[in-house]
Amino acid sequence: MGCRGDVARFGPARTGGNGGFGVTLAYVLDGGMNDQPGAGAELYELFPSVQHTYQRIAEWTGIDVQRIFEEERQPGQEHRQGIGAIRQAAAVLGIADVLAEEYGITPVAVCGLSFGALVGATLAGAVERQDLFTLLMRLREVPPPAADNGPQAVAMLRIPYDTDADELLADGADVYLSADLGRVGTGQERMVLLGGYRSALQEFGTGFPAGALHVSDDHGAAFHSPLQQHISDHLEPTLKAMTFHDPRVPVHSCMERKALTTAEEIRDLFRRNPTAPVSVPHMIGGLEDGGTELGLVLGPAAFGTFQNASFPVVHVESPDHVFEAMTAVYDFGIELPSTEAGVTQ
Repeated sequence: MGCRGDVARFGPARTGGNGGFGVTLAYVLDGGMNDQPGAGAELYELFPSVQHTYQRIAEWTGIDVQRIFEEERQPGQEHRQGIGAIRQAAAVLGIADVLAEEYGITPVAVCGLSFGALVGATLAGAVERQDLFTLLMRLREVPPPAADNGPQAVAMLRIPYDTDADELLADGADVYLSADLGRVGTGQERMVLLGGYRSALQEFGTGFPAGALHVSDDHGAAFHSPLQQHISDHLEPTLKAMTFHDPRVPVHSCMERKALTTAEEIRDLFRRNPTAPVSVPHMIGGLEDGGTELGLVLGPAAFGTFQNASFPVVHVESPDHVFEAMTAVYDFGIELPSTEAGVTQ
C-alpha cells in the first residue's frame, strides 16, 4: 500500500487517535545509487536546520556544500567512489532534521536497505554522524579488487515468488544473491539482484530465456557478495576505531528478519554490509512484526520497492513532500510530542 505524495527520526512517536489504538511510525531508507545531482537542495534553501546539517557535513568531509549538491558520478566510477553516497546520506539526515525540529515528527523504528542501513543506524543514534561520514570518505578510497577472474558486475532477474534462490544459484559458479527486492508485477514474481564476475553472470544467463537476466553495464561491482571482501578489509580499521551505541529505537535489519537493539548488533551490521545479501522482505517484514502502521520513506529512493508493505508508506524528499507527510501524520492520528519535550538529536 503506497502513497505517492510522495510518505514515511526517532523517537518515539505513537498516536493517541483512532479510538485509543496507537499508530506506530517508522522511517524506511533505500539503498545507494538513487540520488541525483541536486538532491536535498530545495530543503537546504528553505530550512536553517538543513543548512546547519550540510555545513557540519562539509566540515567533516572537506567537501563544500555546492559540490555535494552538484557533482556527478564519472563514467566507470562506482557510487561509493563519488559524492553520491555523501549526497544521499546528507539528504536523508536533512529531511529527518526538518521533520524532528520543525514538526516534532520522530519514529519508533527505522530500517534501511544496503547503504541505507548505515544511515538508518545513524538516525537511531547508534553511530555518531561524524563517524558515518568518516566511514563514507574511507569508502571512496577502497582500492580495486584483484582482477584475476575479470571484471565484476551485477544483474537483475525476475523469478517465481516461491523459488528458492539458494537452489537456483547452486550450479552458478561465482554467481551470488546480492539482493531480494521482493514482489513485482502482479505479485507472482520477485526481483533479485545477482552479483558475480561479469563472465560468470553472462554464462549463468544462458540458462534463461533471452533477455530474462540483464547484466548492468553501469556498475562494475558485485554488491553484497563475497567478492566485496576487499571493502570489508579496507574498512575494518575504521570500524574498530568507531564507537557504537545501543540504538534509541530498534533498527530493523535488511540481512535477516530481526530488530537490532544493541551496539554490537549494529557493529555487526556495518561489518557484514559489503559482503552479505540484503532483502527488502526481511526489513519490511521486521517492521510489520513490530506493529508498524505508517512508514515514511526518507530521501532519494526507488519508492515502488516499498509499496508492497502491509502498512501505508509515503515518500518524503522535497519540501512539498514534507507538507504532504504532515497531512498523512494527521490523517493517521499521530500524536506529536510537545515542543517542551524536545527532540532527541
